[in-house]
Amino acid sequence: MIELAICRSDLVNEATIDRLHAALPAHRKVKSDAYYRQIDRRTSIVSFALLQLLWSEKFTEPLPEIVLGVFGKPAFARRATTYFNISHDQTVCACVLAPIAVGVDIQSRIPFDDDLFDRIASPPELELRDQLAALDDLSPLWTRKEAVVKRTGRGLTTPFQAIEALSAPGVLTMTCDDPDVRLSLSAAGRTTQDLLCDVRIRFLQPHRDADAWSSVPGDEFVRPFTGFENALAC
Repeated sequence: MIELAICRSDLVNEATIDRLHAALPAHRKVKSDAYYRQIDRRTSIVSFALLQLLWSEKFTEPLPEIVLGVFGKPAFARRATTYFNISHDQTVCACVLAPIAVGVDIQSRIPFDDDLFDRIASPPELELRDQLAALDDLSPLWTRKEAVVKRTGRGLTTPFQAIEALSAPGVLTMTCDDPDVRLSLSAAGRTTQDLLCDVRIRFLQPHRDADAWSSVPGDEFVRPFTGFENALAC
């Protein structure tokens, strides 16, 4: 099972943020504290707290040390059978924990821009111009590419134009109404149909006064993004 947790950091009060911050490992505290904007500090804290939660639900041992790969992708040290990835946009945080390599990206609407589209679209994806322009939103395509890049761990060394994310296997793009975001998940060795069955999506919020989290309404607003179906059929 692939576990995907989503949390809105803007709904977490300051006392709870302080408690989550205190529970972070030292390296994450440094990273979170380095952000200039409070909104970024909060999402950094909450997104890692989601990882700590997902780990504690699956395993009894402490969260392993996290190391960076050649291109900067975080991974568990000495834990080759468990993978994770984190993403956040403004106040929405997402974390995925899986037994296979995964990448996740969550993004609010990106207003359509011809120049930006030309910079990120691979040649086959240029046919999506009118469709994405009508939506006035590049985030469905953007998140697919980010998810693929984050799964492979190659980061910005791979130009977006070189990633044919539309036809890439094992990429699931979802849309959510509240909050209004798009999310893409890329998983090694899986098909999109596999992911529809294998991913458990939960919206979670931390308790105010305890080291616990609760499911909150939200997952019913998440559904597969179907805007690419005509292009995929061609």
